[in-house]
Amino acid sequence: MIDTENDLTPKARRTRQHILETALELFIRKGYEATTMRDIADQATCSLGLAYRYFSQKEEFVLALYIEMSEGTIDAIASLPPGRMGDRFQRIMEARLADAIPYREALGALFGAAVNPGSGVNVLGPQTAILRQSVRDAFVRLVEGADDALASSLINSLATLLYAGHFALILFWLYDRSEGQRVTSELLVLSRDFLNVLRPILALPFAGQQLARLADIMENVFLTPET
Repeated sequence: MIDTENDLTPKARRTRQHILETALELFIRKGYEATTMRDIADQATCSLGLAYRYFSQKEEFVLALYIEMSEGTIDAIASLPPGRMGDRFQRIMEARLADAIPYREALGALFGAAVNPGSGVNVLGPQTAILRQSVRDAFVRLVEGADDALASSLINSLATLLYAGHFALILFWLYDRSEGQRVTSELLVLSRDFLNVLRPILALPFAGQQLARLADIMENVFLTPET
């Protein structure tokens, strides 16, 4: 798989993106398991060999979408304006979910393969460990750059929990069938309000200790590569 488009010509990037978008459309219509590389090439009106040039196996479409979304999250956090931690988290999640709307049905179709530890394209597996750490580091910057930043000893722990939380919110959004995903918006407001009152609570030693314990647990699932 080509992990980055930086080495491709503009024409090649357009071709790769066209093949990816065609695959996502087919996954929605036919299902991930039923779609073949031949189906994708035919629908994209390209040769099977060309499709394999950019994606050596069907599973790589799952990872390509994950990489695209993760890199978008890193870039979006880097451009966040100053503000309280809860406001910054709400802002980044609203932006990322808005960007993901065109892929919502595709994400639903791919979700089973994407989180199945035995699927070979598990987005929490070792093949994405470096990227996951990069996204988590971006959440460190989200916490550090907040007007109500925490004590330095707690920043990494809270960033890990926000990173895990953003996964949970995406899953919630995928299953939210309310009009315009209204319930997800309500959950984001609740998350914002909770984070904005969290700082004084975490000044208590016991609260900080429990935050660190919870972060250690989440790190084993979301950041530690499988062995």
